Parts: sequence; structure tokens; C-alpha cells
Amino acid sequence: MYNGLGQLRSLAPELAGLAACGMIAGSIIYRKEHNGLSPIPVEDRKLWQEISTEWPILMTADSLLGLQAMLRMILLSSAVLRSADSRTSPFSSEPALFFFLAAVCRVALLAASPPDVYHLDGPLGGALNLALEVLAVPLLAFASRHVLTSGLRRLSLSLAGISAATLLSTFNRLALADSGAEQLDMLFSLAKLLESLAALAFLARTCSLSSSSGGCFTSFAHALLPVQQCLGAYFMLTAWDAAPLQEVPELVGAGSPLALLQTTGIMDIGFYMISLVAFVMSRSPAKEQSLDSSEDFRQPLYLEV
Repeated sequence: MYNGLGQLRSLAPELAGLAACGMIAGSIIYRKEHNGLSPIPVEDRKLWQEISTEWPILMTADSLLGLQAMLRMILLSSAVLRSADSRTSPFSSEPALFFFLAAVCRVALLAASPPDVYHLDGPLGGALNLALEVLAVPLLAFASRHVLTSGLRRLSLSLAGISAATLLSTFNRLALADSGAEQLDMLFSLAKLLESLAALAFLARTCSLSSSSGGCFTSFAHALLPVQQCLGAYFMLTAWDAAPLQEVPELVGAGSPLALLQTTGIMDIGFYMISLVAFVMSRSPAKEQSLDSSEDFRQPLYLEV
């Protein structure tokens, strides 16, 4: 029988990490300081005050992505510490590969962007966010190390998905970078679309794996990924001073990037929620009792003569 209380005890390190993450983020936000790589220009201080008024607690929408990066680090630390469990979980293989490529795109974007473009502003931005994004790359490389053994068919599907995401990001990008640096806008879209592929692959693997696959890490990933994705989706829906799914002409470099990224962000939440429901149903006491009964039924019967 699935013991929820036992799972909580087993997840004590992850829960302690989440508590520490919450306290660190809360203390930094409480100071209400701008920790971006570049100071707020004098001509933009009035705009900064308006943004801080709209976000009285977080100070800016960028803090949502800062929190997302912190939660991602807790998840990846759990994947490394519980490598045996993570290898048999839905997070491994294709989802970890897509997350790894998305992390590489984010680091490349931050490395190539000037301090006032694509770097997070606010209390959770700047060097803290940059360090978290850089550290995520080797952790995800470790988590995705078994993808090459997944078979030719699955590798072909992964390459097709990556190609489609690259094509979509090329023709649906923002216009935040300077003229001549459109590749930065493309990288931003590509990172988000790769995370959408990871969410879809996570759902597919959840449905294909048996109920006995994975352990504590599997439970933790199913619980944390929807929360993490909600932060990213909420950022995409609220950060542009426009109604959801409405394009802002001066921010559009090509296509309909806001509508695409907002739609896929909402879809990702759905993918993770369906995965969570499927996982809980597969581990329910009735399901496990049914499996136990079927195993007993398959045992040979010995009749006394």
C-alpha cells in the first residue's frame, strides 16, 4: 500500500531544501533592493517605481523567473542525490534532454546579452540568477546522460521536436535585443519551447512507465514541476502590460511570440497536472491492491491429494 506519510518522511531533504529556498528568497525580497547586473538608469526610475507599485511584494515580474530558477535547482539537486530513482522516473531521458538544451539556451542568452537585456531585474536577478542558470547545465547534463541509450526511434522523435522548436522560435520571436542581435530573441523563444517539449515528454513517459517505476524523486518531480511551470506561465501572461494572448507590436520581432509562448505555457501546466493525476491514480491503494491480487492469482495452486 502506498504510504503517503512515509513518502513525506523520505522527502525530508527536498522539503528542507524548499524551506531554505523560501527563507532565502523571502529575506532577499524583503530587502526590496534591485540586484540586477546594471543599475536602473535615471530616466527609467519613474518606470521602475510604477513596476514596483504593480508588484508590491516581488517588486517585478522578473522575480517569478528568479523563483522558478531556485525551485529548478532544488529539483535538480534531488535528481542528482537520488540518481537511481531519477533514472527510472519520467524526468529522465527525453525530458531531461529537453530541459538540458533549454538551460544551455538560457546560459548562452545571458552570456551574449548586455546587462540590460534578458537579464533579470529586481531582488532575485543579477548574479544570483546567473549562478543558478549556469549551475543547472552540468546537473541537467548528468540527469540526461542515459538519453543516448533510449533507442533510434525515440532519438529521431527528439531531434524532430528540437528542429520544430527551432523553426518556430525563428519565426516567432520578440524584439527586445538590439538590431542585428535577433538571435538573442530567438534563443529566448527556443528555451521556452524546449521546456514545452520537456513537459510533453514528461507526460508521455508518465503514461508509459509502470506504477512501480521511480521512487521518492518521482513523487517530488510530479509535485514540483506544475508549481515551477505556473511561475513561468504567470510571467508570460503578466509581464508585458497587455491582455493575455494579445501581441504588443513594439515587442514583436516576428510572428506572434507572445501568443505562442503564453499558449504553450498554459498547455505545459495542463501536461504536468495530467501527469500528476495519472501518477497518483497509478499509486492509489486500490490500484496496488489490484496488482497484488493479480500477482497472487498467477501463483501456481497446489492441491492436496
